[in-house]
Amino acid sequence: MSKAVILQHAAYEGPGRIEPVLRDFGIPTEVRHLYRGDEVPSDLDSLRILIVLGGPMSVADVGSNVYPFLAAELELLKRMVHHDRPVLGICLGAQMLAHAAGAKVYPNVKMAPPSAPGQPPQPAEPITPLPEFGWLPVSLPFPGGTEPILMGLNDGAMMFHWHYDTFDLPKLPPPANAAPPPAPPPPTGNSLLCSTKLCRNQAFRFRNRLFGFQFHIEFTQKEIEAMLVNGKDDIVKNLGADGERKIRDETGRYYPHFERMGNKILGNFVQFLKIY
Repeated sequence: MSKAVILQHAAYEGPGRIEPVLRDFGIPTEVRHLYRGDEVPSDLDSLRILIVLGGPMSVADVGSNVYPFLAAELELLKRMVHHDRPVLGICLGAQMLAHAAGAKVYPNVKMAPPSAPGQPPQPAEPITPLPEFGWLPVSLPFPGGTEPILMGLNDGAMMFHWHYDTFDLPKLPPPANAAPPPAPPPPTGNSLLCSTKLCRNQAFRFRNRLFGFQFHIEFTQKEIEAMLVNGKDDIVKNLGADGERKIRDETGRYYPHFERMGNKILGNFVQFLKIY
């Protein structure tokens, strides 16, 4: 019987509310603990959904001896992308999904305005990293904010962030016989779903059934506390000595609404793709 397989990369960064939400839809789940030697699945027919969680590693670690499972995970994601099978990537999982779909993943830094019309923005000099840690509001750009997976999510909702990197949006390969300008450009196959002030590409849909969220939608308060305990160096580096207290205070304030919004997104994902 097909099931939702959840790929977990670190002991302290678990699936949170994903399992109970899927259980309510009657979807069996299996967590693969890759960090302790569980295998990356290979049979696509056994996967009703593939969910890829976050972790302390990065796309740049693919191929390293420290995290040997990342290479197999990337190959699985490439196959899922090719067949447009249901995938939900969160944090590192979103970055791995974008990478598997051919998009660039890189450190989030301050960008300078384009040097000329039609040119992409370039990193501003001096290079200024823009990591996101803790509670930050997400905006819903049009038309991505109207997508069914975001139904019920309010603009400015406070979400939990924990990342240094970002990604470009994946794109479909251009058709071989694309019409030259002034004809409209060919479809990209993507939709930008969410942004923040510091990081434009926060969430995306690619093709029809592939979704990535840079911010966390799944954490319980237990997972947030585990991130604080295991990520003290990151907190001090990015938020200062008072960062841990600040995140705990804001968790008490924002978590109830965050829980409702995260559950809506997870439920919308299941219902929109009719995978219940």
